[in-house]
Amino acid sequence: MEEVSIHSQMSHKNVVKLIGYCIGESTLTLVTEYISKGSLDDILHHSSICIPLDIRLGIAIGCAEALNYMHSMHLWSENLVCHGHIKPANILLDGNFTAKVSDFGLSRLLSAGITRYSMSVTGSIDYMDPVYFHEGRLTPKSDVYSFGIVLLELIARKRVRQGDINLIANFSEAFASGNGLRELLDVEIANESSMKILKEVVKLAIECLTLDRHKRPQMNNVAKHLGMLKIALKGRHGNTHDMVHSFSFFRRSARYPRILSEMSSNVRIFTKDEVNEVTDNFRNLIGGGTSAKFYKGTLEDNTVVVVSRFLDDDSKEAFTNGGIILSQIVHKNIIKLLGYCLEDESLFLVYEYTIKGSLLDILSSQEDLPLDLRMKIAIKTAEALEYLHSSATGIIGHGGVAASSILLDDNFMPKLTDFSRACKLIKKSEITVCSSVIISTFLLEKALNNDPSHYGSVLMNLESDVYKFGGILFALISREKNIDHTDLIVKFTRVYEADNTGRAMFDKDITAEEDITVLEEIGKLALRCTILKVDDMPNRPTMKEVVEQLRMLRRSWKEHVADSAPQETEIEAAAAEPRLPNVMRHLFGYRQITTGDPVYI
Repeated sequence: MEEVSIHSQMSHKNVVKLIGYCIGESTLTLVTEYISKGSLDDILHHSSICIPLDIRLGIAIGCAEALNYMHSMHLWSENLVCHGHIKPANILLDGNFTAKVSDFGLSRLLSAGITRYSMSVTGSIDYMDPVYFHEGRLTPKSDVYSFGIVLLELIARKRVRQGDINLIANFSEAFASGNGLRELLDVEIANESSMKILKEVVKLAIECLTLDRHKRPQMNNVAKHLGMLKIALKGRHGNTHDMVHSFSFFRRSARYPRILSEMSSNVRIFTKDEVNEVTDNFRNLIGGGTSAKFYKGTLEDNTVVVVSRFLDDDSKEAFTNGGIILSQIVHKNIIKLLGYCLEDESLFLVYEYTIKGSLLDILSSQEDLPLDLRMKIAIKTAEALEYLHSSATGIIGHGGVAASSILLDDNFMPKLTDFSRACKLIKKSEITVCSSVIISTFLLEKALNNDPSHYGSVLMNLESDVYKFGGILFALISREKNIDHTDLIVKFTRVYEADNTGRAMFDKDITAEEDITVLEEIGKLALRCTILKVDDMPNRPTMKEVVEQLRMLRRSWKEHVADSAPQETEIEAAAAEPRLPNVMRHLFGYRQITTGDPVYI
C-alpha cells in the first residue's frame, strides 16, 4: 500500500501518471498511463535505435527533474520521497523520448531531514548506493548515486557491469588520468565536437558516485548542470568555442548569479531558438508595455503558453526576482512557471496560459458574474496569498496584488501572477526586512496611503498584501469600472462612514434581497483589510483569517439560499457522494477500479 500512497501524491511531467488501482484479496494492481517506447533499458541495450546526444541529455534532465521534484516535496507537504530503485529499466520513454520515472515499489516517504534505516535492503545491486547496501540508510543521496550510474550508461550505451566491464571503475580511472575516456563512450556520440560536453557529463556522474554521500550533489544542481550542457550543445555552430559559448555564458555571468543558484530545476531551461519556435518568431503579441511584452505560444506537446520578454534593465531585475520566487512555488491558484531563457542577454519567462484573461478584463466586460462565482474567485485568491504568507520556502510578500494580476482559466479558477515585486520577508518586531531595505511600520502606513506600485519593489510586508486584497473584495462586489483600487477603497470607506452600509456601492446584478447580508459582511471584511491608522493596525486580519471568514460567509449564504430550495432525500445524497474505503482516503482524485471494469493492462 505504501507504493500506492506515494505514487498517488506524484504530479510531474516526468513521473508516470497513476490512473487507478484495484485491491484484491492478496493482490494490488495499478493502472498507469501507457508509455509507448518502453524503458530506457530496452532502448539502450536491446535496440539499435540511434540516440543523438541531445536526446540522451534530455532523458537525463527529465529523470533528474523528476527526482528533484520527489526530493523537494517536503517544501509543500509533510514528507519527501526517495525513489530507492533508479535504473534504466524504471525510466520509461514516450513517443518524444520524454523520460517518465516509474516503479515506486521500493520508494519511501521520509520526513524532512530524516534518514530511514532498513533491516532488509532490496533492489538491483548493480545500481544501489553502497552506503544503503551496507548500512540500510536510505536518503535522497541514495537516488543521486543510482542516477550517476544511469548517466554513465546513457553515454556509454553499456551496462554498468557486464563481463569484464565495470563502468564506474573504468570511467573514474580514465577521467582521473586524462587518458582513454573517448574509448569508453558510445561511438555514436563520441565525436570531436561533443567531447567537451561529454567530459562535463562524466565529471558530473563521478561527483554523483562519490562514496562520501555528503559530497554528492543535490538533484536540483544536477538538473541545472545538465540543462546548461544541453543549451551549450544546441548553441553549437561548428567549432568548439561556439559549442560551449552558452555554457560559458552561464558560468561567467556576474549579472544574474541568483538565477543560477536559486532558480528551481523543476522549470525548463529554454534556448533562444526554442523560444523563437514556441512563439513562431513572436507573431502573437497579447499585451505588454515599454519594459516587457507578452506573447502567446505553443510547446511541442501543443500546450499553450505565455512568453514574457523583458526589455530594459529594470524589467530584468523583475525577471530575476519574480522568476526565482515563482519557480519555487507550487499552488493551484498561483500561475505556473514552466521555464525560462537566459541566453545572449535575452531574458524570457514561460508561463501557463489562462484563457479568460485577467480579473480586470472580466470585471470590465459584460460577462455574467453570479455572486457565488465572485466569492469563489475571492476565496481562491485569498488561499493563494495565505499560502505565500506561510510558505515552507519562506514567507513571501507578493507586493503587486491587483485585478490585473489575477488571471482566470476557463473555469474561472483564479491564478495569481506578476511576482516582479515579490520578496521573501524576515519580520523582526516592528521592523520588516526586505531586499536589504529596513522600514518601520510608520513608513509602511505612508506607503499604503499612496499608489502601492510605487513602493512594491522596495518596501512591503504581508499587511500590504492584505490591504490590496481588500481592494479586490471591493472590486468584486461593486464591479466599478475605470477606477483604481486606491480610489475604490476611499469611495467605499466614505460610503460606510456616511451610511453605515455599502449598499449604494453594490453591483445591481447581485443585489437580490437574500444576498444583501453577505455583501455587507464582505464589505466590512474589506474595510478591515484596508485599515490604515497605525493604532488600528492590530485589527487588520491576516490572510489566514480572511480565508476563514470568506469560507464561513459563503457557507452561511449558501445554506440560507438553500433553505427555500427542494431538499435531496437521504438516498439521493448518498448516491451523489460515494465514499472511498477509509484505508484509501488519501487517494482522492484516483479511480478505484474493480475486477469487473474493462481496462487494458
